[in-house]
Amino acid sequence: MKNKLLSLASLLAVFNANAIEIGPTGSGVEMSGFVDLFMEERGDLASDAMGGQVELNFSYSTGPVSAMVGLDFGQYSKYGSSDNLEEAYITYDFGSGFSVTAGKMLSYMGFEAFDPTNMYQYSYAYDIDATTITGGGIQSIYDAHDYGASVDYSADTFSIGIWSSLEDNAGYEFALAYTGLENFTAKAIWSDFSKQGYEKETFWVSYQLGKLLLAGEIAEKDSTDQAANGNDVEGYLVMANYSLTDSAAITLRYSEEEVSAATTSSPIYDGAKFTISPSYVFTDNLSGLVEYSAYNMDSGTITKPEELLAMEFIYTF
Repeated sequence: MKNKLLSLASLLAVFNANAIEIGPTGSGVEMSGFVDLFMEERGDLASDAMGGQVELNFSYSTGPVSAMVGLDFGQYSKYGSSDNLEEAYITYDFGSGFSVTAGKMLSYMGFEAFDPTNMYQYSYAYDIDATTITGGGIQSIYDAHDYGASVDYSADTFSIGIWSSLEDNAGYEFALAYTGLENFTAKAIWSDFSKQGYEKETFWVSYQLGKLLLAGEIAEKDSTDQAANGNDVEGYLVMANYSLTDSAAITLRYSEEEVSAATTSSPIYDGAKFTISPSYVFTDNLSGLVEYSAYNMDSGTITKPEELLAMEFIYTF
């Protein structure tokens, strides 16, 4: 999953491990993707939903050059309602751990993954915005995809990467990962998008102890454009995922989030979220999960969140 990797070149290789070769044999062109179907009920907020998304990814590699194009469809996809192009980038691998990537690509930011195929549960930990629960898989701190170029270096014990936007409102991200201990990963990611009105940072660690995965993160978004009445967001999470059998697992997560107005520092939301999510792998391609999350708002002005009940099925190819 993206949050256990740093290099986009490495991400391309892992994501397409089970991809389908298309075109002539040996052409280097492969297709992969997923179908995601879900049902959710959000307490007293009258926001029950049923829907899904379809993602198609096409990759190409020859020698040191690789490329990826990702298309996202569906009413509840993050891009399907307006722009079906989720990502499109080219990577050149110089060898010895160095690579350069350019195009529309996923942010380094955050522990929890962008695609549902790489999530341990249905919802995000930080899913409160200035109005209410965001819903639809959106969260309040991480960035998603953007046009830019990155330089990445990966060694046995650490990885480092820097990404710069290619758009008018230029920003950058810097990521550092440490993997010098077996089954342990630590990452620090900083981003500066002052011209777009914000800065972000996340720090997280994970440790795999046999069948148990433990993880923790602190994350922050600071508004730098107070004239636009932006919000500051702070959050943290702790998570445990335990494999009961080869097919069944359960995830427990506790998170807190605070949203405040940047101009006045007045609280919009200050509360906690507890999540329990059992999951089951039916076949190599089909998996499903159930999630129950309870919200406890200590203070704020938004519509009080109550609880979330969701069921999700994912078919990958």
